[in-house]
Amino acid sequence: MDTKEALSELRELAQGLHPMILTRSGLAAAVRAAARRASVRAEVAEVPEERFPPDVEAAAYYVVSEALANAGKHASATRARVSIRRSGGVLRVQVADDGVGGADPAAGSGLTGLADRVAALGGTLRVTSPPGAGTVITAELPCGA
Repeated sequence: MDTKEALSELRELAQGLHPMILTRSGLAAAVRAAARRASVRAEVAEVPEERFPPDVEAAAYYVVSEALANAGKHASATRARVSIRRSGGVLRVQVADDGVGGADPAAGSGLTGLADRVAALGGTLRVTSPPGAGTVITAELPCGA
């Protein structure tokens, strides 16, 4: 096995692991920690303190993490805003950045993996990313009544 293969396998393994803070303290604490670690200035505008099913919390967390990583790595963004809100039985996760836009989920990026993760829970993922106008990633996850 060469180094590239080993790194690829390690990334796949890491994507399946839950951060300890998510398991222990819940989505709100994990999202705030992800925002602090982001390479762009990330504001957590709102996030419910309540606990959700573990698979929903994990999917929401990974949407936020991937969106923040993409904002810094691909979008040349300087700011991002995270908003998570429960409305009835749906958890709506939104991350908006001020980057260059042009994100394309069909290009085989990490956005494809996010869409698959969200869809596996019966949710939807939308990416709005017009060139020159930033990116907004919105996931809607069923979270129970």
